[in-house]
Amino acid sequence: MDKLQYRAATAKGGVKTLLFSSSALLLWLFLLLLTPDLLHSSAWVLLLICCLLGLLAGYAKLTEPFYVVELDQQGFCYIHHKGHWRIPWTGLFFVAVPELDGKQIAYIGVKLKSYDDFLAQLQPRLAVHLMVEQRHLLIAALGSNCPSGTCPTDLMVEVGEYRGTTRSYKGAIAMFARRMQLLRQLTGFDLFIPMSAIGPEPAEFCRKVNQIRLQCLDNTVT
Repeated sequence: MDKLQYRAATAKGGVKTLLFSSSALLLWLFLLLLTPDLLHSSAWVLLLICCLLGLLAGYAKLTEPFYVVELDQQGFCYIHHKGHWRIPWTGLFFVAVPELDGKQIAYIGVKLKSYDDFLAQLQPRLAVHLMVEQRHLLIAALGSNCPSGTCPTDLMVEVGEYRGTTRSYKGAIAMFARRMQLLRQLTGFDLFIPMSAIGPEPAEFCRKVNQIRLQCLDNTVT
């Protein structure tokens, strides 16, 4: 099959945002040169802040990877601005939209067959960033599964070492493995991709990924 690439929704509009904010900032500076007293106006200071925030937002969009997901004959690849991870089709159960308290959450959930194969290629730098970015997801999942607030405290204990089937892991990788175990217990999934990166049709995305997985495993994909 030809490689199927999903463009990052979060990267769209970066050039327009940057150009618009730059133009607005230049206009602000030009008017300020003509009328210096404008600097004492709170409205003009607020406009300056908006221009600077627009520049930062535009730059952030431009630094996002152009594609966020790639599917090919070998497997599924998620591309993050801090790295990437890859799962062969043989190591993937399925992808779906998880639910908490009967409501869908803003993530695509990925369920793995083997932690060892995944952890062996995971970059520590990416693992750390994903744990920080998705900390609110863990808190929400814990709250959903522990409404009384009296769940076992060992759920939040970070391990110093994780023993897989074939090898042991330490540091950031061990912490990430423990996080995957906990999230699987709470949500049924190991990895999560934000819907904001995929676009407006997460259910169709999941259906397509699961379909391609089955076709590649059965060697019927074209």
